[in-house]
Amino acid sequence: MQHEARPLDLPAPHAIADRVLAGELDALDAASLTRYLAGEHDTWELIAAADRVRRGRFGNHVHLCSIVNAKQGGCPEDCGFCAQSKHFDTGVSAEKFLTHDQMVSASLRAQAQGASALGLVTATRGYEDGSRALEHMVEGIRAVREAGFTEAHASLGFVSKAGLQRLKDAGMTEFNHNLETGRGYFGEVVTTHSYDDRIATIRHARELGLRTCVGGIMGMGERPEHRAELAMDLRALDVDEVPINFLVSVDGTRLARSEPLQPLEMLRIIACFRLALPRQNIFIAAGRQHLGQLQPLIFSAGASGMMIGDFLTTPNRSVQDDLDMLAQLGLEGSVCGAPRPELAAAAASPRAPVRRLPVLGARPELA
Repeated sequence: MQHEARPLDLPAPHAIADRVLAGELDALDAASLTRYLAGEHDTWELIAAADRVRRGRFGNHVHLCSIVNAKQGGCPEDCGFCAQSKHFDTGVSAEKFLTHDQMVSASLRAQAQGASALGLVTATRGYEDGSRALEHMVEGIRAVREAGFTEAHASLGFVSKAGLQRLKDAGMTEFNHNLETGRGYFGEVVTTHSYDDRIATIRHARELGLRTCVGGIMGMGERPEHRAELAMDLRALDVDEVPINFLVSVDGTRLARSEPLQPLEMLRIIACFRLALPRQNIFIAAGRQHLGQLQPLIFSAGASGMMIGDFLTTPNRSVQDDLDMLAQLGLEGSVCGAPRPELAAAAASPRAPVRRLPVLGARPELA
């Protein structure tokens, strides 16, 4: 099959990879990224370049994490993709918070699935300082952390800097707060809060030394320039983890009639984000079932991790299928973030069971 010639003013992906591997982490500019995302270059060449960058940064290690709905349904925000918004009739009922024992059980289950981290996710706008809800989540984080099966991550909506500090003190090592899409398209997806509201929360988390997990959802009707906009903002914010989701349309939501992206477009997006964000851990979460038989290619396209186990309101494929896939690809699970010497030291200590992770401090430096 013949491909159209690359426009002379568009850099070749392998040249971008060369520059990235030489230490130029911002080698891919916004204009070129947009054109890559728009399909102006062969997808397989993008994938080959992205794979070089992934292997140069992460080798054969991949990050696995799990999430649990610590508080389901009834969210007051109107995110057009979300089955848990009270603005839509999706059949998802509002439930009470999980108990702390249930959170610990979810952490143990995540560890058994090969995950090193559990994200506690709550369907809510956020938490007021001093509220009973915030106290419940602080103690939930503490319970998960003290149990020692996994790291304790959280996705809790808007939390003040003081509230984030309390969560960090309880043992939270990473805070998730997705931007969802580029600034120019955000208002088409959410109207009950602003893009800048989200950025402010992310900055608070970073200022406190928490690792930040910030990504988005592809396939909501956005254009290539919106995807590039998101990637550039993630670079500017210097986030640590980038979850890439592909829309799973849910009956009753505003985006219920959206058609899933085609597999090669999904792989192109992953490759483009890898070239644009070479230091970040990019992991693939919801919607990877749209890839069909091409799921293993997420790693060749540049992903350095994936969500394992079920999602919040939709199922994932079986954990065993994912673990078998990783084994057959020769990939190994790794802890969150960059390698940390204190983990190896804890595993070597006869007084510290290998399954228990030490309390972690500031964001790790790039290895």
